[in-house]
Amino acid sequence: MSKQGYIQRYLLIIRLIRNNKYIPLPELVRKVEEGLAYYDDTDDIGISRRTILRDLKEIRSGMNISIEYSRLEGGYYIPEDEDRTADIERILEQYDLMISMHAREELSSIVFPERRKARGTEHLNPLIHAIKHSLTVDFEYVKFDNSISRRRYVMPYALKESRGRWYLLAIESGDNVRHAGEIKSWGLDRIRDLNVSKTRFSKDPSVDPEKEFKDVFGAYSSNSLSVEEVVLSFSPKSGRYNDAFPLHESQETLVDDGKEFRIRLRVKLTRDFIQELLSQSEDLVVISPKHLRKELRDIYRKAMKRME
Repeated sequence: MSKQGYIQRYLLIIRLIRNNKYIPLPELVRKVEEGLAYYDDTDDIGISRRTILRDLKEIRSGMNISIEYSRLEGGYYIPEDEDRTADIERILEQYDLMISMHAREELSSIVFPERRKARGTEHLNPLIHAIKHSLTVDFEYVKFDNSISRRRYVMPYALKESRGRWYLLAIESGDNVRHAGEIKSWGLDRIRDLNVSKTRFSKDPSVDPEKEFKDVFGAYSSNSLSVEEVVLSFSPKSGRYNDAFPLHESQETLVDDGKEFRIRLRVKLTRDFIQELLSQSEDLVVISPKHLRKELRDIYRKAMKRME
């Protein structure tokens, strides 16, 4: 079996255990063997108890995913507090789709991937290395307004994905820096000539990127914005979309009666959040706060004037 075949099998095992809590070993063996029939390079490989037990060991050690066995329930499970498992599975899903699409030429007529790819992903590995080892980085940063780019020197803390684009969360260093000491977002698609230095920096223990962006939709935060309670009303159709793909982790459903889908969430009213609301304008009513209703109305009026 090829290396990609092993990864496919690991992915399948993770999915099966996540979707079938306390799955017994015999059933896991059977479902893995059935699932591998969909892959071209694995259908002639027999699956045994020994194979699955070895795979479980490799997943635990190599991927750092805790797959536990419950003697009481008689099956395997993944502890629900392991949020990072979802991130690992998503990465593997992308890999799984990629190799599936390239497995046969005829798939090009039935599988249509997004042709508009995010730029800057070549910076991910160098930046992960810099973050893990607390190394400063510098790069040319090109703004959307075509203003003259200049060299930026930053201390990287984390990476964040938002709507298919990747952002570096970092603190800028140097003289005449605006908002010194604050975490800023840098779009990887606008980074040029990235350089990872050998200079280490000491991370500020008071800086918590995860906390900083906990109440934010998108990739941009601001200390000048406060967290607000937002109540939105959607049509039932749009409601089903927002129920399946929540706007934010704080989202809770207030009404879902077949006539209206109403939600409440607590977020900062960033530009990214407002843009998301504008994209759903056709079926959206902002109930509160009132100043958000007014801001959206002003945007609509200006847009109508431009269209005249």
